[in-house]
Amino acid sequence: MKLVCPKNPKHKKFSVTAHVTEEWIVDEHSDFLSAGETGEVTHRPAADDYFTCHECGAEAGVVL
Repeated sequence: MKLVCPKNPKHKKFSVTAHVTEEWIVDEHSDFLSAGETGEVTHRPAADDYFTCHECGAEAGVVL
């Protein structure tokens, strides 16, 4: 998979959402108090995700 900015092919950084687990510290009612360490990745970016150019904000094209 390759990402391409439609506005400028020299742009090489893109934003996408990844899903990761995170340890939480909670109170006796399970209400969030603070975050601990980040755990493992549960969903890495995939070709059908929404990628945007980090430099100009354009929606990136995905080449498989």
